[in-house]
Amino acid sequence: MAAVTSVYITWVTGALLGGILLMPLFKPAGKRVTLAGFVDMFRRYWLHIAVVFSIYVWKDLLDSADRILMANARLDMTPFVYAVEGDLTLWVQQFFLSEPLTFLATHFYVAGYMLVTYMATLYFVYFDDRWMADRLFLAMFYVYALAVPFYLFFNVRVTGDFIPGMETLAYNLTPEIQTWFTRIDPFTNGMPSLHIGLPFAAWLSLHRWDHDNRWRKFRIFLGVFCLLVGFVVVYLGIHWFVDIIGGMVVAAVAVQLSERSHARVWHWLDERAFNARLAWLLADLSRPLKVLKGWGAGMLDWLKRPSAAQTSSVIALMLLATGGVLLYDATHQDFPAEGVVWPEEAVGAGGWLVALEETEPFSANITIWNLSTGESYQRQFSFDDEWGEFPIELLLSEGHVAVWHGYEVRFLRFDNLERAAGVWLTGPIFEDIVLMDMPDGEKREIILNDGVVEVHSTLHDWEPLPNQPAGDVAMIAAGAGSVAYVEAGSPTRVTVEALDGPTHSVTVELNVTVDSLFDAQVELLTGTAVDYVNASVREVVLAEGWLAAVVNVSAVDRLVLVDLDSGEQRILGDPMFPVAAPSLGYGHVAWQHQQFLNSLDATEETLDWDVRFHVISENRSYRLHGEDAINQTAPQVMEGHIAWLQEGDGDEPPEVRVHTLGETFEPYSSQILQFVTILMIPLLVAWSLQRQRENGSRDEEE
Repeated sequence: MAAVTSVYITWVTGALLGGILLMPLFKPAGKRVTLAGFVDMFRRYWLHIAVVFSIYVWKDLLDSADRILMANARLDMTPFVYAVEGDLTLWVQQFFLSEPLTFLATHFYVAGYMLVTYMATLYFVYFDDRWMADRLFLAMFYVYALAVPFYLFFNVRVTGDFIPGMETLAYNLTPEIQTWFTRIDPFTNGMPSLHIGLPFAAWLSLHRWDHDNRWRKFRIFLGVFCLLVGFVVVYLGIHWFVDIIGGMVVAAVAVQLSERSHARVWHWLDERAFNARLAWLLADLSRPLKVLKGWGAGMLDWLKRPSAAQTSSVIALMLLATGGVLLYDATHQDFPAEGVVWPEEAVGAGGWLVALEETEPFSANITIWNLSTGESYQRQFSFDDEWGEFPIELLLSEGHVAVWHGYEVRFLRFDNLERAAGVWLTGPIFEDIVLMDMPDGEKREIILNDGVVEVHSTLHDWEPLPNQPAGDVAMIAAGAGSVAYVEAGSPTRVTVEALDGPTHSVTVELNVTVDSLFDAQVELLTGTAVDYVNASVREVVLAEGWLAAVVNVSAVDRLVLVDLDSGEQRILGDPMFPVAAPSLGYGHVAWQHQQFLNSLDATEETLDWDVRFHVISENRSYRLHGEDAINQTAPQVMEGHIAWLQEGDGDEPPEVRVHTLGETFEPYSSQILQFVTILMIPLLVAWSLQRQRENGSRDEEE
């Protein structure tokens, strides 16, 4: 990802240099800029700097949790925001739209934000203005802390991803910039806008505490910056006007919190006394015990004589703890399917999941889970070695499972798993077999035999396709009463034949072309040019009037979803990075994806496969995992679930993991919510009475 890194480094370097070059313009009167000052500021304000830059540490963690939370809970508030302000942002974008403005606004959006963040943290510590540093640094910290609950539980998507006709101009400026944004931004953290929140908090802080006007020029600069960035985030298709209002409100509350807490916080974290306090504390082991004892006594006093402030603290902590429990529950929606020791393959259809484990040559166990009831079943299969060694494969439809070994296929019905398996000795070794259930509940085996498609009934009677292709067939798929095939002579054309009603067929020419800029970026990442002329289909899946196919264009494989009724096609996933193993059904598409893979400079985190899924009705994709170095492969879409095969960590065996698409919160989460709801009533009554008593006491004193 050298090109992506170079874009980021350019922005960071420009922001740092810009902040340093502007120091003489905004410095307080009588102050000088020297090289030694940069070293000295870290020595004097290292805790202040750590507090502000800790934001970047938890931002990555929270963004990862937010992506998973969106995939699990779909806490999407964007429709409500759109109902409030409609197409206001679209009008702004269309009125001012121009390529030069888009270019300038995109770089200003990123580098300008970095510049102001660096300036707001650099200037006050460099020029040793502890009065402002104590207050402003804490206000900036509070801005992000206050935004976290909104980012997790009040997801608002970027305007260009929601409003019809609006574009995410910044994200799509170049492939490198798009990839960079995709890596660091979940695109659902619109409310509140930190691009407004942080600079507005800095402006408010200066307006409130810069009593001698030493920072007057910088305050004016921040005010102008807030106006410009407000326009930019709307124009680029990123934020709503409501997001801007939210950023301003969060900034105002953060400054208020800083006013109330800065003295206490920096009493303990003042760098001038911190080392001395720590040395005093550790010089005698009895001192930490005394400190802890003092804290314990203070807590007991609080329990004896609670005040409104303390009760409000309990309410806040209770809400925080409850939110943490719900967050954990909502981001841990997948679980291992128990009962199989070392799964080598897993397939799913309907409400059934089946895993295969080869126990020894010519023998295999299959484990079958009924996901709607939680029950599991195990069957063992042994094959005659006289046929020779062949791979053992699973075949699945919504009503049947089959185990295929060369010349032999064993069948089981899901509605009668105790029955002996049906056996079909095929004779020839077929190139491929897929199962399909018919409306009457009986299965069909769709066979690819020496380039010819054959349909076999329950009694294995052969029948041709209604419209047998003229040329050799290279690939077959089946689903929803139809058969799909790809002819060897037309490697990007898929024909779908219906078998469950009046004979008809649909032929689709797959299109995976993208902007040439993205193709150029693919060549930089792989060292191979994209080749549309020799493109070919590698995998096809079919279900419910939709078709999904993986198409190889030499340098990369791309996934395309086709609406067979309208002919509409859309590319799923990022077309710059490899995809494989699509699964389709119940309004969802799942696949494995090597997002951000640079083949010429691969890392463990980018070489591993991750599972993603697409909700067709929303036209929106989600990823199920945070960044890791563990392979998640062979996803399977089922009714209400997505399953996949996950490799073991070290010597651990692989697992079949299941993600639930239905209920987000477990019963214990609902019980916690119920308990907190009931407990809030007496706590709020107590808080109200305490507040009235304390206000009455103040009135009497006055």
